[in-house]
Amino acid sequence: MSTPNPRSLLLLAATCIGVMAPSSPALAAFTEISASTLKFEGVRYWRKKASEAKLGSVGQKMTPVAGKNYFQKMQDAPSGIYEVTVDGRTTITTAEAHEWGVTATHSNVSGSAGGTGAYDGKLTAYKMRINLGNTNGDLRFETNRHNKHLEAVKAEGDGARLISAVWILVAADESKQECYSGDLTVTNGKLSVTATASGCSKSSWVVEPGAVIAYEMVKVDKWNNEELTSKPTCGANFPDYESRSSALNPMDRCKKTTFDNVATQCKLLITDVRDNWYVSNKDGRDTCKSTKGKDDKDVECSKGGYDYVSQAGRDTCRKPEYTYADPVCPAGYDYNKTSTSNGGVDRCELRGIESLKPDSQDGF
Repeated sequence: MSTPNPRSLLLLAATCIGVMAPSSPALAAFTEISASTLKFEGVRYWRKKASEAKLGSVGQKMTPVAGKNYFQKMQDAPSGIYEVTVDGRTTITTAEAHEWGVTATHSNVSGSAGGTGAYDGKLTAYKMRINLGNTNGDLRFETNRHNKHLEAVKAEGDGARLISAVWILVAADESKQECYSGDLTVTNGKLSVTATASGCSKSSWVVEPGAVIAYEMVKVDKWNNEELTSKPTCGANFPDYESRSSALNPMDRCKKTTFDNVATQCKLLITDVRDNWYVSNKDGRDTCKSTKGKDDKDVECSKGGYDYVSQAGRDTCRKPEYTYADPVCPAGYDYNKTSTSNGGVDRCELRGIESLKPDSQDGF
C-alpha cells in the first residue's frame, strides 16, 4: 500500500490505550440505539441513509413529511484536504448490531479475517471527525479555500449540510484491537486503514460504505462576505494597474500603452529653402545641416503634440496612446470597486463560511 499523504492521515493508535482510548466514559455503551438514532454521551447522531454520509461531503438535509430526516449526498469531499481525528470508541455485541439492522457483511472491513460470512464476536465502533475550526485541515478553513466545494455548499441553500463526523463499525476479529488501528487515509470520503501492530492476519483494510453506521451533520451558522480577500489583477496584455477612487470613476483599471511615431524635420525659418537642409544623425539629439555651408539648425517633430525621442540612428517623435481593461478577480470572488480599505485599491472578496455548528438534535 502506498504511503498516504500526511495531510489526509491520522495515526489512529500506536496502542489502544496510548492513543485510541480517550477517557473511560468514551468506552461506555451507547445510551440509545434505534433504526434512526445512535446516542453517545448524550449526543445524538443520524443513522438513516448512513451509507451516503462520507466525511467532508456536501449534501442536503432531507425532511420528509413522513419518516425521519436524513442526509442526501450531493458531492464528495476533495481528496486530502481535511484532517481526521478520533474522539470516541465503544465495543458492542453482535446482538446490538442486529438491533440496528447492521449485517455482518456490511459491518466488516474488507480484508478482515471474518470475510463476508456471519460473524459472532466483538464489534467496535469508532467515531471519526473533522474539526470545525479555522486552521489547516479543519472543515471551515479548507472548505472556504476550495472554491468548488464552497460553491456546492452555497448551491444547497439553507438546507446545505456537511458531514463532520461518522461512526464506523469494525468486526474486531483479530487477537489485538490494534490490528484495526494505524494510519487512516480518507480519499473522497472512503476510509482505508493500514495496521501497525504485529501479529495481525491482515496489514490493510478498506472500510466498506456500509460500515458507516451513523453521522453528524453541520450547517453554516454565519456567512462572512469578506472571509477571503485579494487584490484584483491585470492580464499580460494590460500590464499597468491604476488605482482610482473618484466618485465619477471609482473602479480601478488596467492600462496598455502603445505609441504613434512620426519623423523629425529641420526647424527652419520661413525664408529658408527646405531642399537646402537635411537632418544629420549624431549621438544625442540630431542636428540640421545646410548644403550651402550655413550654420546648423535644430531638429523638431513633424507634428505637434509628439515627444522628441533621441535614439541610435535617426531620432523619432512619438505620442502615447492608451487602452484600458477591467481588473479581474480569482474564480468565485466578487469584485468590490468601492473598497475603502487596502490602501484604496479595489478588492476581491469571497463570501465564505464564518462559522459552522452541528445541526439541531431534532428530526430523528
